[in-house]
Amino acid sequence: MKDEEPALRWPGLLDRLDRHGASGLPSPDVASLPELMDTYRIPGAGIAVADLDGRSWAAGYGTTGGAAPVPVRGDTAFQACSISKHVAAFGALRLVADGVLDLDADIHDYLTAWRLPAGVTVTPRQLLAHTAGLTYNWFRGYGPDEPTPSLSQTLRGAAPANTPPVRAALLPGSRFRYSGSHYAVLQRLMVDVTGAAFDDLMRTLVLEPLAMRDSSYDQGFPHRRPGSVAAGHHRAGTPVPGGWQTLPEMAGGGLWSTPADLLRLELELARAAAGESALLGRDLATQMLTPQLPGGSYGLGTELHDTPGHRKFGHTGENVGYTCFSFAWPDTGAAVAVMTNSEDTREVLTAILTTADREYATAEAATPPDDVTGRYLLRDDFPLDVTATDDGLTLTAAGRPPVVLLPLEGGRYRHPGLDLEIGFRLELMELRQEGVTQTATRIADDRR
Repeated sequence: MKDEEPALRWPGLLDRLDRHGASGLPSPDVASLPELMDTYRIPGAGIAVADLDGRSWAAGYGTTGGAAPVPVRGDTAFQACSISKHVAAFGALRLVADGVLDLDADIHDYLTAWRLPAGVTVTPRQLLAHTAGLTYNWFRGYGPDEPTPSLSQTLRGAAPANTPPVRAALLPGSRFRYSGSHYAVLQRLMVDVTGAAFDDLMRTLVLEPLAMRDSSYDQGFPHRRPGSVAAGHHRAGTPVPGGWQTLPEMAGGGLWSTPADLLRLELELARAAAGESALLGRDLATQMLTPQLPGGSYGLGTELHDTPGHRKFGHTGENVGYTCFSFAWPDTGAAVAVMTNSEDTREVLTAILTTADREYATAEAATPPDDVTGRYLLRDDFPLDVTATDDGLTLTAAGRPPVVLLPLEGGRYRHPGLDLEIGFRLELMELRQEGVTQTATRIADDRR
């Protein structure tokens, strides 16, 4: 982590985003965030950076779009898309902490307004982890001229719902299936067990305690903030009719928020995992940040990336007209969130996330034995140079800029951006890519 105020460092980073940074090799093809937004016709974006030391920075780029566009500011709200699940999970775990819910009880112990067929036992934990085996649904929402169903109508697939009914499809707990259905049922459960409207409940459990003042699950929220809400856009900058969709499935995708507000939650979760939160205990936070299936990468409402040195948690999201991400790097205590009012943002969000990964990486490769450094030949025109530096073990491939390899167990290493695993044996370097192993041979110094 660079020990510099985010407000001083990040504007410069966003002026030189690496368009091919996800490859793992620094690229000369750089562009500023405004340039990339212009290329992809992204009207507006908000970004926030914060850390556990209290340093923070937030900024807006572009405009809100819509009928009366104004510049995006730090307090401009966007749809948080599936990051809504991450926030809702925190709220559900607060109910667990209060003894209102049991993560491993049958959901039918709590549901009153809707039920799965007899004989199907599902737990709140499985809903949170997308392992309950419910049918796939992506809730796209409803436009200004469309009637909006109740949550119960959505669950039943009854008019005017535009999605099929939520049903049991897979053996609960047997596999991961990402679906908005799980969080629609979670929302129903939380409402039934507390008797509170979901938006009011989440305000009490999460938004107010974390001072997320520019956030709400209330679908009327954007109408009360003229000039402070970003209107959604399809690809090529085409506006979403009416500005945005209404989502009665609030837990799965209906949160309105700002990047700065989202980071309040990420950093609180990091504190909770360290046993330093007054809102959530360490045990529940740890469960939220633990894969719920062996070999998985999803906890309780949380995307998990456990690459050595690049550990992060958070969530990504995509709604009609919006895309976003919010992640924290717990090893460095930093967090970054980006929200946009466009669907065509893959390159932009990837470039920013790659930049953040580089900033907040903590990988310190094990000091390699002296006898693995040197030049290897994959073929005569493809040399591979392995060097030990203060940063760890680096690889320079065919004269390209060096990259720091990430250490794995057993003395092996992984390329930070490619499907490439590297090991050493005698005078050989073994490179495994997409299931195929190639061998490079070390050459004597006098042949270099």
